[in-house]
Amino acid sequence: MRLARYVLLGLFGVGLLSGCGSEAPRQSASSTTISFVPVEGQVTVEASRPTDPGVFAAARLLEQSTWGPTPRSIEEVRRLGVAAWIDQQLLMPPSLMSPPNFVINYNNGDRAAEDLAWGWINTRYHDFALAGQDQLRQRVAWALFNYIPVNAAGPYSGSVYFNLLQQNAFGSYKALLRAVSVDPTMGWFLNNDQNTAAKPNENYARELMQLFSVGLVQLNPDGSPKRDASGNAIETYSQADVVAATKALSGWERAWGANLPSSNWGNFGVPMRPREWRDAHDFSAKSVLGQRIPANQSPEQDLNSLLDILVNHPNTGPFVSLRLIQHLVTSDPSPQYVSRVASVFRSSGGNLGQVVKAILLDPEARVGDVPSQPASVAGKIKEPILHGFNVLRAMGCTSAVRDRWNPNNPLWLGQDRFGPPSVFGYVSPFHRAPESLTLAPEQRLIAYNELTRRLNRLNEEDRNRFTQAGCELDAFVRASDISDAALVALINERFFKGAIPPPLQHGSFNLLQTQLLGRPALERVSSLLAVLVTTPTYGVVK
Repeated sequence: MRLARYVLLGLFGVGLLSGCGSEAPRQSASSTTISFVPVEGQVTVEASRPTDPGVFAAARLLEQSTWGPTPRSIEEVRRLGVAAWIDQQLLMPPSLMSPPNFVINYNNGDRAAEDLAWGWINTRYHDFALAGQDQLRQRVAWALFNYIPVNAAGPYSGSVYFNLLQQNAFGSYKALLRAVSVDPTMGWFLNNDQNTAAKPNENYARELMQLFSVGLVQLNPDGSPKRDASGNAIETYSQADVVAATKALSGWERAWGANLPSSNWGNFGVPMRPREWRDAHDFSAKSVLGQRIPANQSPEQDLNSLLDILVNHPNTGPFVSLRLIQHLVTSDPSPQYVSRVASVFRSSGGNLGQVVKAILLDPEARVGDVPSQPASVAGKIKEPILHGFNVLRAMGCTSAVRDRWNPNNPLWLGQDRFGPPSVFGYVSPFHRAPESLTLAPEQRLIAYNELTRRLNRLNEEDRNRFTQAGCELDAFVRASDISDAALVALINERFFKGAIPPPLQHGSFNLLQTQLLGRPALERVSSLLAVLVTTPTYGVVK
C-alpha cells in the first residue's frame, strides 16, 4: 500500500468514519424530490409524480434488489413506482449463458485453453451484472447461490448452474430444489451420483435438509428456534431421517455420453437420470420427518415425495425467508419481518417471486426510504462482489472491466463467483458482529486485504480499460475540471443516493483542497473515490 494512501486515510479517515451515523440531508418523501445537477454543482427541487418514491428511496430499493443503482434505473423506479417496478422485474426473461465450443470442449491439460474458458464465463457474469435488464433476478440467483452453492467442476459446469438458478429464481421452491437435485454438478459436488441402495451416500440428503430446506433445529413461524422444557433447541431431524432421505434419493447417475471432451466429463448440460440397473434405487417404504413415502416408487417419484415433505415442512418458510431477507435487505431482520414473509411462502406454495416481492415491499424494508428518518438497525454489509458491482455501475460501466494483469479475465472483485470455500457457501448466516452480537454474515468477508483492494485507485494505466467498458470516467473528470463542488455533487448523486452525510461532504472538500490540490483530474477523482467507497456509509446497504 502506497505511502500516499496512508496520508489520505490519516488525514481524512477519522473524520469520515466518525460521521457515518450522522443524519443525512432532509428530503420530503411525498411532495418533492431532490435533483442534483453535478456539472453545475447545484441542487434543484421538482414536483414528484404520484407514484414517484423520490431519488433517495428509488436508489435505496435498487441497492436492495439490483447490482447497484444507476441514473437510468433510478428514473425507471421513479416512473413506475416501487411495486410496479418489482412486477416488471419479475416478468423479465433471465440472462442466460450460451457458452461457445471453446468453453465446453478443450483439453483439460491445456492451461491456456482453460484460462480462456474461465475468462469467458467470468466476463459474461460481469456483463450481465453491469448491463443485464433482469437485475432483480440476478440478485436473487446470487442470494440462492450463497446457501445452495456448488464448487463448479469447470467453466461449462459453472455456466450451467448459473443458468439453473437464473431460470428458477422466481418459480416454486420445489421446482428449484428438484432442478438442483438432478443437476450433474450438484450430484458430483455432494456425491448423490454415487448414492445407490447397495452403497448409500448420505452427503446430499443431509445437506438438502440442513442447508437447503428445513435446517438443524425446529423453527417458529418467525424463525426463532423452538425449545424444550429445559430451554434446548429441538432438532429438526434424526439420523433415521437422513438414512430414509438417502434411500429416497438413491439410484441417480450423470447422463454419460460417448466421446465427451475431458473438459465436460460429467455431461454437465444434461440433468442426471435414474440408473438402468433397477437395484440401484431403494424401493422400500420410507419415513422422513414423520411423513411416509410409499414403497415401490420410481426414483423420480421418491424424489417428488421427499421434496413435498421438505418444502411443506413448517421450517422451510422461515428458513428460506431469513436467508433471502439477509441477502437482499437486512442481515438481522426482526422476527415479525421473517414471520410476515414466511406466511407468504406458505400461502403461495413456496413461490419465490411472491416471496421476493413481499421482502422488498415489507414495512421493515421500506422504513429507511426517507433520509431524515433512517432505520435504526436495518441494513447489511455489502459483500465484496456486491460492493464491486455497486461501484462499477455507479461509474456507468456497461460491460466487464478487464483485469490489468490478465486481460482475458474481468477485474477481480474479491470473491470467486463459481467457487465458494465450502458447502456452507461464503459465510455462515449466523455469524454475529463482535460486541453488538448483531447478525452480520458479510462482516466475515471484510478483511484487511479486502479493504486495501477497495483502496486501489485508478490511474492513467487503467483509464483505457475502464473507458472501453463504458465507464463514464470522463464525466467525473469534467466535473472535477469545473469545480470541487461539481465533482462532489456528481459523486453524491451516483454513490450516495443524493444524501451524502455532512462529515463526508466536508471531508471531501478538505481532501480536494489540501492533499489533492493541483493534482491531475483523474488522480483527484480516483483518490477521492478510493476513500469514499471504503467508508461504512457506502459499504452498508442501509
